[in-house]
Amino acid sequence: MVLLLAFPVIGCQDPEWANRAALQIGAPRSDAAEIRARQSTRIENASEQRVLSEVTQVLQDLGFTVEESAPRYGVLAGSKDRDATETGQVVGQVALTIGLALLGVQYTPIWDTDQVIRATITTRPAGPRATDVRVSFERIITTNQGTSRVELLTSQEFSQGFFEAVRSGLARSA
Repeated sequence: MVLLLAFPVIGCQDPEWANRAALQIGAPRSDAAEIRARQSTRIENASEQRVLSEVTQVLQDLGFTVEESAPRYGVLAGSKDRDATETGQVVGQVALTIGLALLGVQYTPIWDTDQVIRATITTRPAGPRATDVRVSFERIITTNQGTSRVELLTSQEFSQGFFEAVRSGLARSA
């Protein structure tokens, strides 16, 4: 109750707090440029159409279903469903539930059950025989309680592995 009464006073002391909060919430990550650089590459000696065709094949080889394709605009999106259940997480939650029950505390165990991995690829011409490609991955995880969360998969291993597969496919079809 005290917090509810103090909130208007804080707002009166600093009339710009709402604007600063909105800017922070909508601000890009501090490492956004670094992530974008990891997710991007230039592919030489291949037209944008050829690169898009190979990107589509690599996505399908990786088990993705292509959901959206707009080759005219250089956009491709796909997803795949996977089991997210980890034995250690389930065992830990059950053990915690039992331990708390012995102490008289009710606890509802929560663990991950399913995940959807999404990939989004954009391309743009970088010259007559070069194409810039960016790929981003995220996963949407659902728990046994039905709640979901989104995790961005920004590690370099995701994008680099994808780019290697695209380059390899382009080399085979050359």
